[in-house]
Amino acid sequence: MISSRMAECLEDIQSVRVIAKKDLNFERLGIRIFKDVETEVPRWLAEILEEEGACEVIRGGPEIISERLYKEKVSILFAELPQETFQIIRDVVRGSPEDSLIRRDAIELVNRRLGKIMDYLKASILLTSKKPPKNLLVEELILYNALKSIIEEWMRSFVGVRVDR
Repeated sequence: MISSRMAECLEDIQSVRVIAKKDLNFERLGIRIFKDVETEVPRWLAEILEEEGACEVIRGGPEIISERLYKEKVSILFAELPQETFQIIRDVVRGSPEDSLIRRDAIELVNRRLGKIMDYLKASILLTSKKPPKNLLVEELILYNALKSIIEEWMRSFVGVRVDR
């Protein structure tokens, strides 16, 4: 259903921000990048361009995790987060000691978002809501759709209730 391979592919195609060191034109990809202008390109392309010295990838540091956690705590709905949030979370989890505050904040941010997804799913089954909540990141939307499908199948099979999509 959801695999680490899927996560890796998604990571490669997600956009990252770059600043080019020279004008670049990739006609076949429909991408034109201008020198010293911040532009979004797929991660796979950014990594190649960075290796060749043609651009600099703009990376958000782990310090923004605590800020995003605060936004999530004070918001009843899903806080709007930048698309690179899960990449930063993965980097923090991989590179921080288990007892570090930043790692704890990253995991708490994920747990809060998961809790909101579960709450929304419970409500959407009862209300037969057809739309996912606003401000879900792509990684969360994949999880939301998978969980919704499992819950609907369980409701149909074990409870005998058909949930319209």
